Amino acid sequence: MLTLCASAQTVEEIIGQYEEANGGKNKLKAIKTLQMESVMKMNMMGQTFDINLNSIRERGKLYRKQMGGIMGMGNSWTMVTDTAGYILVPAMPNFGGGGFGGPGGGGQRGGGGNTGNSPTITKMTDDDLKKQQFELDCAGAFSMLVDYAKKGYTAELQGTSKINKEECYKIKLTMKDGLVGTFFINKNTLLVQQVDATDDMAAAMSGFGSIMRMMGGGRRNLKVSIQYSDYKEIAGIKFPMKQVISLGPVETVIEHLDIRLNEPVDEVWYKVK
Repeated sequence: MLTLCASAQTVEEIIGQYEEANGGKNKLKAIKTLQMESVMKMNMMGQTFDINLNSIRERGKLYRKQMGGIMGMGNSWTMVTDTAGYILVPAMPNFGGGGFGGPGGGGQRGGGGNTGNSPTITKMTDDDLKKQQFELDCAGAFSMLVDYAKKGYTAELQGTSKINKEECYKIKLTMKDGLVGTFFINKNTLLVQQVDATDDMAAAMSGFGSIMRMMGGGRRNLKVSIQYSDYKEIAGIKFPMKQVISLGPVETVIEHLDIRLNEPVDEVWYKVK
């Protein structure tokens, strides 16, 4: 009988329960700024690196992800506002030049492209900017689920699936401009346990978009699974403090060290430099 009741639930009801379990829709939508300090533990070219991350959001105005440098590279960042977006590809002296598309790849600054010793700032195309607008939402760790229908998104319940032996609702969310993610919501805790995504959505959810640009790679045929755990309540809202990103055979761990809600955003994060 319990199984029948659970299967009869609609996707709207399940996402509504998710909202309540994460502090409630009104509290989630009331977040004006969301700032995170994190560390990424990453394997690259046979070496393990700890990379500092800063993620800054101001609702409807700003999304910025700042990534510390590795292997002789400088810092990199992605910045999105409601009117423009930019990507900084750092100097890469240990990679013989390159940057965004390799030598001669062009960019807003740097003349004929990144020569390896100079950073390059590239302005996003209109299409990329449109696809990144969802990043300006601050409604918790998975803002795209909150009030999804009013945002013009669609959700489809695709049954259930076990993730680490835990029964989860499987929900396909289709956002504007064709971005798609599959969310696995734990049936007991009603917290997101895993997200699967491809292409542009995979690059955005994993945070690997800027790294791929650094290495001159594309986002097509990219597939990623991200598992979320170690939830912590902050100002009445639950956030996963750990995520494990599986990209093919490679696993990368991100641990959040500090999460701050509704604190003023320093103007420096708006600067294209």
